Amino acid sequence: MARELLVNPRKPINACMSYLRLSARVIRPMLKFSKILGGTAVALTLMAGASQASAGTLIDDWSYEIQAGFVAFTPQPAVSGSGNNGDLPAPFTNAPTVLSWGTGDDGPSQLEVSKEVISTTGGLFTNDLSGVNGALLTHRNRTIADGPSLETATIFAPLTLTPFSPAGPALEAFDIFFNIVFEETANFGLDGNPGPGAGDCTPGTGNEPCADIFVLQNPGSLSTSFILDGFEYTISLFSEDLGPLSDEACAAAGADPECIGFITPEGMVNTLQTQFNITARAVPEPGTLALLGLGLLGLGIARRRKVAA
Repeated sequence: MARELLVNPRKPINACMSYLRLSARVIRPMLKFSKILGGTAVALTLMAGASQASAGTLIDDWSYEIQAGFVAFTPQPAVSGSGNNGDLPAPFTNAPTVLSWGTGDDGPSQLEVSKEVISTTGGLFTNDLSGVNGALLTHRNRTIADGPSLETATIFAPLTLTPFSPAGPALEAFDIFFNIVFEETANFGLDGNPGPGAGDCTPGTGNEPCADIFVLQNPGSLSTSFILDGFEYTISLFSEDLGPLSDEACAAAGADPECIGFITPEGMVNTLQTQFNITARAVPEPGTLALLGLGLLGLGIARRRKVAA
C-alpha cells in the first residue's frame, strides 16, 4: 500500500473526486424532485383547506310563512277590491284579496288570492324538487255584460323562511311581486255571435265560449337566491297550471311572443295552485377563494419547476 502511494500518490484523491462528482449527479435531481414534491404538497394542502373552509352548515329543513294580497290593479273604479288582508306588512297592510268586475246573471267575475296565512313548522326540505304549496289563485270566470274589466294586477306575496334543522333565527322576508296582465275575451268569437263555429276564439285558448287570458309579466320573479353560511340557496316558485302560451294569446293580452301565463275557460271556477322549493349548493367564501388561488398558483409553480428540471 505504501509502495502504491509512492508510485501514484494522487490515485486515492482522484477516486474520491470521482465519487463526489457521481454523488452530485445523483443528489441534485433528487433535491429538485424534493422541491417539486414539496411545492405540490403545499398547493394540495392549501386547496384542501379551501375546500374545508367553504363547507358551512347546510340547512336541510325549513319552516315557512307566506301570504298574499293585491297591491295594485286597473282600471278603477270599474274593478273593486275586498277581503282585505290585515296581516300583510306595511305599506301593504289591508291590501284586498278579491278583485271584482262586471255584471252578470251569476254575479261579477272575480280574481281571488288566498287570504289565509300559510304557515308550517318544518316541511320545506332542501333539494326536494317536489316543493310545497304556496298561495292559491282563483278566477271565477262568469259571463258578464260588455264593459270595463280587469286589465292589470300586482300580487304581493312575502315569504319568510326559518331554519328548522338545524334550528336558527328567521330570515328577513323575501318580498315577491307578480305582475299580471289580464285579457277578458269576447265570449263568442270574433264576430260576437253565439254558437260553435260562429267566430274564432284566440288560437290556443280553446273553443267557444272563449277562455280568458292571464299573462305573467315578470317571470324572473319566480326565482330568487341568497347566501347563508357557505351555501347559496335558490327559492323557485312554479305551478303545473302556468306555462308558455300561444303567440296569438300573448298578442291578445298585449304581451311578447312566448309569454308565460294560463288560460281560464268561460263559466268555470279556475284555480292556479302555486308551489315553491328550495335548493342549495356550496359556494366558497372570499378567504377561501384566496386559499384556492394560492393552491392553484403553487401547482403552477411546481409544474414549471418540473418542466425546467
